[in-house]
Amino acid sequence: MAPDRAPRLFFALWPDARARTALARLGREIAFHAHGRAPRPESLHLTLAFLGPVAAERLAAVRAAGEAAAASVDAFPLALERVGGTAYGIAWLAPDKVPEALRALHAALAGALERAGFARERRMFRPHVTLARDCVRPAQRGALPPIAWTVDRLTLMASTLAPEGAHYREVAGWPLRGPR
Repeated sequence: MAPDRAPRLFFALWPDARARTALARLGREIAFHAHGRAPRPESLHLTLAFLGPVAAERLAAVRAAGEAAAASVDAFPLALERVGGTAYGIAWLAPDKVPEALRALHAALAGALERAGFARERRMFRPHVTLARDCVRPAQRGALPPIAWTVDRLTLMASTLAPEGAHYREVAGWPLRGPR
């Protein structure tokens, strides 16, 4: 498969149904006030690593990296409570303090991908869920009551771009290591 035709892959964490409902509600509210566009509820996720187009012959290495990373970390609680935004019209929700287990999962995944020959992300890891895009006004910043879920699974996703936004499909997924 040509690189420009290869699926765009990324690793992500997906909120449970309760957290997804709360995130979607908050996203609609922020998009309304910021004159932006909220993502579809089923699209709400926290990206751990974006790989971009990946050729079919590299998929086994990507899967192995995901499996190794998931096996290295126990399930953990994640709470998002800080609203922010960017100059590029994005509004997001992030943790006040990044849990050590999330840092460990990200580091394990980055290391496994690097050992498999993928370039390490140069930007600092800033975990967040995107709540709105194309915002004309900045999102109200600040703390909110936390939206939380237990992270117990890592997924490898394929992204297809469409005029109404990206569509995602799961390629593979692995449970995080259980409590000892």
